[in-house]
Amino acid sequence: MKEISHGKTTKVLMLEGETLFNQGDKGDKAYMIVSGTLDVIVDGKKVGSMRDGEVFGEMALILKQNRSATITSSQSTELISISKENLDELINSGSKVAQKVILNLCNELAKRNEFQNVLYTHNEIDEIIKSENQIIKKITKQILYRLERSTSHVE
Repeated sequence: MKEISHGKTTKVLMLEGETLFNQGDKGDKAYMIVSGTLDVIVDGKKVGSMRDGEVFGEMALILKQNRSATITSSQSTELISISKENLDELINSGSKVAQKVILNLCNELAKRNEFQNVLYTHNEIDEIIKSENQIIKKITKQILYRLERSTSHVE
């Protein structure tokens, strides 16, 4: 894995089979996939994959928890890392309602069991975030998607 810094931005280049972080690690960054594919592994089992444009790793930062999954590259992958400070700035750029929705969705997803609840419908989310910036929209919809897809948390 190779990191290339450009001012406040850091690009992460991964080769196939490399591990970005392990389940249980301290979370200090979120990431956006520029190109490539990553596997999501929870408790030693592959539970999903992520592709171009997806943002991940935000839950560890938002909830101040350790990583809930191991992330490995299944092909050469390019990422942009997002520091805790930059993620906080991005999320704080949203309305208080949008911030609360993101926190509620993260808390529900973090339960990692059959008692997870999908707290909002797609129509409710669309209405709440309709005037938010693109980052807030993307993060909110991705967390909702992960919550809907599985009772096993996918980070």
